[in-house]
Amino acid sequence: MDRGWWWKFGLIVAVTLGTIWFLVPTYYSLVVLDRAERNNIAVLEQRLPRWAPPAKYRLNLGLDLQGGIHMVMRVDTKTALQKRTERRGQQIATYVNDKKLGEVTADTDPERLQLTLTAKDPATMDAIQKEVLATFTDFSLESRNGATLVLKPDEGQVNRFRDEAVDQAMLVIRRRIDKWGVAEVDVRKLGTDSIQISLPGRSNPEQAKELVGTTAQLEFRMVDDTNPQVFAQMFQQNPPPPESKITLVEDEGFPQLSSPNREALLAYAKDKTPEGRDVVTECVANPVKKNDCIAYRSYLLDKNVPLTGESLSGADASVSQMNEPEVNIAFDPAGAREFEKLTEAAVGRRMAIVLDDNVHTAPRINEKIGGGRARITMGRAGARSFEEWLGEAQTLALVLKAGALPAPVTVGEIRQVGATLGDELIKKGSLAALVGLALVVVFMAIYYRKSGLIADVALILNGLLILAGLAFFNATLTLPGIAGFVLTLGIAVDANVLINERIREELSHGKSARAAVDQGYDRAFWTIFDAHVTTLIAGFILFFTGTGPVRGFATTLIVGLLASLFTSIVVTRVITTYFVHGRNAQSVSV
Repeated sequence: MDRGWWWKFGLIVAVTLGTIWFLVPTYYSLVVLDRAERNNIAVLEQRLPRWAPPAKYRLNLGLDLQGGIHMVMRVDTKTALQKRTERRGQQIATYVNDKKLGEVTADTDPERLQLTLTAKDPATMDAIQKEVLATFTDFSLESRNGATLVLKPDEGQVNRFRDEAVDQAMLVIRRRIDKWGVAEVDVRKLGTDSIQISLPGRSNPEQAKELVGTTAQLEFRMVDDTNPQVFAQMFQQNPPPPESKITLVEDEGFPQLSSPNREALLAYAKDKTPEGRDVVTECVANPVKKNDCIAYRSYLLDKNVPLTGESLSGADASVSQMNEPEVNIAFDPAGAREFEKLTEAAVGRRMAIVLDDNVHTAPRINEKIGGGRARITMGRAGARSFEEWLGEAQTLALVLKAGALPAPVTVGEIRQVGATLGDELIKKGSLAALVGLALVVVFMAIYYRKSGLIADVALILNGLLILAGLAFFNATLTLPGIAGFVLTLGIAVDANVLINERIREELSHGKSARAAVDQGYDRAFWTIFDAHVTTLIAGFILFFTGTGPVRGFATTLIVGLLASLFTSIVVTRVITTYFVHGRNAQSVSV
């Protein structure tokens, strides 16, 4: 065997061994660990060998395969709109009185979403109407009768508020579930006012109901900048254990503790902080995977909470005159007074915005802020695109509003998928896949002889590549996903059948073994490529438009098609051409 063949076979062997290595976390998660530990990534990290890939690269089982809790939450947007109209009425009346435009009272009709302003002096109503409609653009004029002005919410604003109420609820629910430690939770919008939640591996519906049904706690807390070296001293005087993976990093000149394990970081810092201070973590977002943290960083905050989200009346993302994203926040009258006092006393310090014990951002206070309105700038863009930069501002606005969630959330449906059903589905689905694979392997070996055995080797590698690809994307395997796995194996076999039949056809025309193999692969290539590309297009459409099981099927299908292209066109050709070209064979066993 010359060097060229060694190189080609070495590549195939390297791909095969790398694929098997990459599946080690999946093997430990699904085979070695018991059901109670399967969804605990900390346990998996401890059990994995040192040479194994990170625990996050594993294949997870969906709700239909391992059991768990299925919930549907209803967001009461009607009540939210009614409360919002009432609050806006109070704000408008306060604004008019503070501006000394006149003395007005505000009454609301919750059912009709109407706001009625009544002026004590009818002569002031013209000025009041002009100022109110110019300032509060989310309301429009319904009617006017003398000293009475009837307003209604703008239809576009109403629709936007309904959508945002559901988005806020989804954000709060996901953050709360993430703190519970559930792997591969699925939170998605269902219809216009509902949220569907799947909690694989969980068996306590009442605990889940309590977890997602409570209101999130938003806090504005001061960062302790008086002792910037506290974490550096802590790290040097009490070195953390190696398994905690805690390191010392710097952010804007301030040392911080960092670790991929939030619980380990908090446990290490416990009882090591100055009196009257708390350690709270910030999620360092994964740039590749949404809603995932690659690490957590520590902040030292004052234990006193001077302001909460209950005082917040609004938050919106916008673009400044310098073409930089920013978040504009507004407080109610009481909150505005507290915020003004807070910023006056803390100029030059950082203020952390904390949602459910997680620091979302910590902007610096540059000056005293009055009027109940403030602006949070998003810092430097760095390597981010403008869309990503603006997206962070929009997410922050959503977080701020989510802390004082106005829309009540109730449980519309909650049911438990039994673990027995999950085991039964796993056994039946796995059995179907193995039986189908075995039948195909036997058929190919009998019908196409040595070429069939080569196709079988490629088919097994194809299956391993599919599982490794799903593990790389941290995908969740569902019953439709198993169906997609079996389907892609069938497509891979079909490609090898086309190639072998082409080679047979060339041999029947009197071609030599070398010419038959070369022309068989060349002529079958475009047929195989076109079939895979058209199916890939269908798979991507299903992935981007489908939800739940449909998306799981599409993920498996896409990964399988890419693996099939590699194994059927590259792997089988290298092996077949070696036996024909490399060993100067005069015939082809096909």
